[in-house]
Order: sequence, then structure tokens, then C-alpha cells
Amino acid sequence: MPDRRESLRVLHVEDDPVDRELVAETPRSQGLTCDIVVVDTRDAFADALDSGGFDVILADDRLPTFNGQAALALTVERAPDVPFIFVSGTLGEEIAVERLKAGATDYVVKQRLARLGSAINRALGEAQVRREHARAQEAKLFLEDLIAASPSMIFRIDPREFRITYASPNVDRLLGYNQREIVGVRNFWRTLLHQDDLERAAGHLREALESHTVQIPQEYRFRSADGRYRWFFSLMHVEYSDTGGPMRILWYCIDISDRRTAEQALLESEERTRAILRTANDAFVGADTGGRIVEWNTRAEAMFGWPREEALGRILVDTIVPESYREQHRRGFARFVETGDARMLHQRLELSGLRRDGSEFPVELTIWPTGDRGQLTFNAFIRDITEQKRAEAAVRQAREEAERANHAKSDFLSRMSHELRTPLNAVLGFAQLLTSEPLGDEPLDNVQQILKGGQHLLDLVNEVLDISRIEAGRLSLSLEPVGVRDITWHVVDLVEPLAAERKILLVVDEIDPSLAVVADRQRLRQILLNLISNAVKYNRPNGRVTVGFDCVSPDRFRIKVTDTGAGIRPDKMRLLFNPFERLGAETTATEGTGLGLALSRGLAEAMGASMGAESEIDRGSTFWIELTLSREAAVTVPVATHDGLLRPATPRSGTILYVEDNVSNVRLMTRLLARRPKITVLHAPDGESGLAIARDRDPDVIFLDLHLPDMSGEDVLRQLWGDPAIRQIPVVILTADATPAQMRRALASGAAAYLTKPFDVRKVLDTLDQMLQLSEERRAARR
Repeated sequence: MPDRRESLRVLHVEDDPVDRELVAETPRSQGLTCDIVVVDTRDAFADALDSGGFDVILADDRLPTFNGQAALALTVERAPDVPFIFVSGTLGEEIAVERLKAGATDYVVKQRLARLGSAINRALGEAQVRREHARAQEAKLFLEDLIAASPSMIFRIDPREFRITYASPNVDRLLGYNQREIVGVRNFWRTLLHQDDLERAAGHLREALESHTVQIPQEYRFRSADGRYRWFFSLMHVEYSDTGGPMRILWYCIDISDRRTAEQALLESEERTRAILRTANDAFVGADTGGRIVEWNTRAEAMFGWPREEALGRILVDTIVPESYREQHRRGFARFVETGDARMLHQRLELSGLRRDGSEFPVELTIWPTGDRGQLTFNAFIRDITEQKRAEAAVRQAREEAERANHAKSDFLSRMSHELRTPLNAVLGFAQLLTSEPLGDEPLDNVQQILKGGQHLLDLVNEVLDISRIEAGRLSLSLEPVGVRDITWHVVDLVEPLAAERKILLVVDEIDPSLAVVADRQRLRQILLNLISNAVKYNRPNGRVTVGFDCVSPDRFRIKVTDTGAGIRPDKMRLLFNPFERLGAETTATEGTGLGLALSRGLAEAMGASMGAESEIDRGSTFWIELTLSREAAVTVPVATHDGLLRPATPRSGTILYVEDNVSNVRLMTRLLARRPKITVLHAPDGESGLAIARDRDPDVIFLDLHLPDMSGEDVLRQLWGDPAIRQIPVVILTADATPAQMRRALASGAAAYLTKPFDVRKVLDTLDQMLQLSEERRAARR
């Protein structure tokens, strides 16, 4: 039924005036108040349907320029929840069944209009049931999503056997258990709780049940599936029957590990503070306007070694201040007495104190006067800060050790990148080979997804490796004058396909072609690519990205990237450049690692540049990089071209030796070079056999891995270079070690080229053609 309206809104498709009147009058005569809109053309029906608000649609099956079947199709497409009833004099039973299958709610023949009122009521009732079911289903899904995303686990326990009868799905995320591992298992809660908390929890529950307590709040340690323990706030809610017995127990558990950690840290900090106060050598002393001691407490006795009886009446400066500082203290004391100059009062000062035995030590003191000008007393709290100074030194040492540990972490990440690149080489390499095969649309799309996912993982590895280099201070940069316009347009050309796909307009402001900044060309390109592609990815459909330029000072230049996206909340701006921080975009379809901005800022700062951002909600964001202007002309870099993936312009022949122990890499290279019928491939699984084959077969080119089972690739390279008979063979290093230092060492040791895994098959083939030509030239020179 409609939601308590005074009348039904009815859309009636009918061209016959008499039938219109009959159909309009029938529901009214049956007690239904109707507001009827009549249409007889497709356009009028579509406009009325789009305007919305109709409770039911009545339609004749045949009209001169329109028909009920077309009206039904439009309704199913645009307003599927509105009941649709055919009212026709020509609708046979067979056609009526077809219309019902197509989505009609009911049909009434014009000869039996008496059914119309009941048909409308039944259709409205069914629609109401569907709406309520949909709302209930939506509420159920919302509740399930809410529970799954909640930091609170929920259990339902049968108090008779203490068997868990329900566990919320987020137990997997919070503790690592599958629901099936928990539900139905008797006393599984004993497995969850820490052994030291079991008896306490059992006692709390027993006492609560005996006293009919409804809620039992406690804090316990829960064991996760991996064996680690986390603190949870536990709230047991007990429901009792009319007879007083427990019917069920609802158990809510909220992860408070972070809070407990913070509380523990606070307790430890407070304990340290109390310990310092208990052991601190704080002293209180007072002196009159003549500088004589009038107050001297027990701490002062212990600190300076003077008993109170001996200290009282002595000149304060001569008693506790080293001789080299006494004159300065006397002048300051006299200046205040004479002029009221209080520059040294009410401040914490660090000075040197003097003990009775002549030893000096660092102190912190605060001086303040009491009394009036006629009867002034100068008071001071004095603290021995010898231990504090030692503690500060320890903190500095701990910070240095932490930095060293951070560098060790970076070294670990660098080594791990090699282990990740090796299997990625097979994944991306074989996927690239498959793209050249005659695949169908679906298999080709599958391969493209493999390439996309593998490249995403490779980008993540590269970004993590770059960050580790920045943190370790080992990022290699080549600063030179870089033309702003050229590098900007180069990046814009790369991003243009993505922008076109998302219907984003890319605009680049005019700029002097000769203007250059000081930067590492590759790294500046990397930063701009990140900023511009982000502006496209996080923009609105049909949005705009503008690359602008500002000369902010005589020697500083700013490149700005502005988008028309949703903007960033002010409380999120401080998180922008944190590693792995995506500001909620991880829940969207937009791909990313959360490392791009953190890496970009690190690269910018390593180049002596800076980065920042401004944003306005619903207006968009601007990201900028500010660099040093160059007074020299930009260095021109030629653009490389490629003739094709697997078909070089001039196919070459020759023998290739591949020294590699990884079977997948060998299989990949063999299948790749099989596309070149004039190429013969030899394989050596280790360095010794590689050297033997090189001396025996004299190949035209050697591809060499650096990590071999019997010796390093660098040792193989040195032996090749040291043998006059084979030193002319061009050697291409093909390795997962992507560190610039390793690349420089290999090239300095005689390698002709250096390629990293995962490799691009086109680049491997281009390099092979270059090396075959180099080999021919070297052999010709020897003849």
C-alpha cells in the first residue's frame, strides 16, 4: 500500500477517451482515491516516468504509436519498483503470461474491470513487501558490515555449556581465528584468554551469575591465532530468565592494546619521574641583600657539603659558585639591588656549582626575590643535574643507535628487493611473451592483468628501495640544469592516455623554453609523474588538471599541479607525506601504494628542493615542488626510439651464452631468444662452466647474472676480462641487484651493459642487437 498518502498517483497509458474514463472511474468506485496522469505516446510516458512519484502504472497493450510492451520495458529499466498492470481488451492468456515474465505485476481485461481495484491493492501490497524486504536486507548488510569493521568483537555464549554460539566475523581480523574454529566449540573462551587471566575471569563470571549481575566489565589478555596476546576491554552482558537462571551471555570485546601500551608507558614515565624526585639533590637556599646565606636546607647540606650551622651567615657566592664565575654573579646581584634589573630572575639557569671539597658540578637553579625593597630575600631552588646531563648523553646515544638500526633496516630492504625481483622477472617476462601470441580477448586481458599486478608490485619494491636509500643516505643523484618545459611536457605526454580515459583535461601554462632548474633529471621526472598522475587519478570525472609555474624568489622556482578533485580535509593534510598513508583511498577502486608522496618529498629534499600542498574541500588541491633556478642552459637528452617488441629492423645472428642458475630465468631467456631464429643460445648454470664454455665456444655475447652458486658474477667478469682470448666478448649483466653502486662497479669492471630484473623484453632484445653489432666490430678489428 502507498505510504499513507491521501490519494494514489497513477500513470495511465491509454489513447481511447472512453476507456480512460472507465479505467479512472473503476478504482474510485471501489474506494480508491486516485490522481491519474494519462499519456498515449512514448515520449510522454518516458517524461512522466522520469518525473517519478507514481504508485502504480496501468497500460493498454496496443496504441497507435506506442504499446504496453515498450512501456513495460521502460518501466523495468527506469522504475523497476513501480507496479505495472496491463489493462487491455486484446491481451490473450499466452501473451499475458509473457508480459508477467517480462516484469508486469498483473493484467486485467477491460471486459472485467471489476478486478482492477483488487489488482491495484494486491500490487501495492506486494510492492510494499518488496520495499520492506529490501530495507530489511539493507539493514542486515549494514549491520554485518558495521560489525565486520568494528573494533569490537561480539560473542554469544550458551551459559549451560559455555559454548560460543556466535562470533562476529571481525574475529578473523582482530585475532586471526576463523568463525568455524570458535562457534560450537565448548569452553573455547578458555583458549582465548591468557592463562594468568583465566581464573580471574572465571571468578568474575561465577560471582556475577550468583548475584544476578547483568554487566561484567573487565580487562583481559586475548591470545591471537599466531600466539601473541593483545589487551581487550571485556563487557559480558547476561540475560536472565523469569526464574532467575541465565539464558544467554553476550560478550563484547574491544581491543585496548594501544591504550594499555600507552598507560604502561605513562606508568613507567611517572615511576621514572618519582625516582628522579626521590634521588634528586634539590637544594633550597636564601640570601639577604648583602649576599649572606639566611636559608640552607638539608638537601643543600648534602649537595654542597656545608652543615647548616656553618653555612648560615657565609657569603653565598663565595660558598657555592666557582671562583671563575663569582665576579659575574656579584655584578648581577648588585645590579638588581641598585636598579631592579631582573633579567636573571624567574628563569631556569644552568650553571656550575662548587662543593666544599672544591669539586665543581652542573646545577640548574631558579632565583626569585621575596619581601620589599627594605627587606629583600633572594631565594633559589638548586638541582644537581649531573645525572640529567648523563641521561641526555644516553638519549643522544640511544638516538644514534636508533638511527643505525634504521639504516640496518634499509640495508635489509635493499637485499630483500633482490629476492623479490628474481621471481618477478619470470612473472613479467613470460607475461610479456604471451602478449605477442595470438590470444583471444579474454586470455589477453588475463595476461594484461598479470602484467598490471606484477608492475604494481615492482613499483612498490622500487619505491620501498628508494625510501630505504634515502633513509640510509645512499641515494645517488646527478644534479644538472633541467629544462622545465621539456620535462613537464614529457611527463604530461605519459599521463595523457590516463587523463583521456578518465575524461580529464590536462592544461600546461606557458613558460620560457630556456628556463631550467637544478635537479636530477630522472628523479624530477619521477616526482612530476607522481604528482600529475595523482591529480588525474583522484580527480572528478570531466575534471581539470593544470600544471603552473611560479618564480617565488630570484633563485627559487615552483612547479604546481592543481586538480579539481574533492579536496583533502585539513586534519588529513599533516598525513599527506607519511609512507603507506592513502587518506582513505585504500577503500576505493583507485590503485596506489601510499608511498608516492613520501618518496617524492624524500627525493625533493635530497635534491635540495622542497614540497608542499594546499587543498580546499570541494574545490581541489595543489601540490608543488620548489627547486633552485639554474643559471646555466638545460642539458639536452636525446630520446630513444624502438622499432618493435620482437622484430628488430635488421635481424642479426650469433651465439649467446647465458650464465644463470635460476631455471625460470633460463627458460624465459631461451623462449625469448627462440623468437630470433638466427640466434643460438648456450647455457651455463655456474661461473666455472660459464668460463669454460666461453673459452671453448667463443660466443658473440654473454649475458651474466651476478649471483651464482660457485662464485660471484663480478669474479666471472674479472676472469673474462683478464683472458686475452675472450676479453673482447661483450658482457651484459642481467641481475636483480638494482643498486647504483653495484651498477657502477660492474661497468667499471668491463661490463658492456647492465640490465636489471624484472627486465623488459624489448630492452633485452635492443641490447642484444647492440651487443651483436659491437661484437662484430670487435672481431673485425682483430682480423
